[in-house]
Amino acid sequence: MSDSGLTPTGVAAIDDLAARIARRDQPREQLDPLRFTPERIRARVAAALPALAPGSNVRGYATMSRMCYAFVEQEEATAAQLAALGGVQRLAAGQALGALVRGGLLRWHYAGPRRRYRLTRFGEDWLLALARCEVPPAPPVAEQ
Repeated sequence: MSDSGLTPTGVAAIDDLAARIARRDQPREQLDPLRFTPERIRARVAAALPALAPGSNVRGYATMSRMCYAFVEQEEATAAQLAALGGVQRLAAGQALGALVRGGLLRWHYAGPRRRYRLTRFGEDWLLALARCEVPPAPPVAEQ
């Protein structure tokens, strides 16, 4: 039992039990290799969105998650660019972006004639936590 650092007894069953007990508290290396695929990240985002943007349906949350995932690849974009990146229609993208702004995940500003969207600080932290399979932060409390 040199790999476990235990003194062997010479009885195979007891040595195996000792090795098994020595390994029980070690973290297992059973990471899901697919948990960081875009589809899985978008599914986690869609599952977390109802708390921030209530009142939509499954398709709406799927569209919003596609819009959020576009910010993984791009820091700032117009609604048309986000729709193209997310693979959704521009009308649906516009509705999703409005809900994400109301939910506190996005903000916008004008750059020339175009409205450009980007993640808020909370939105960045929230999206990063979900992409890493961590618990997302609580939304900031709105000031009265």
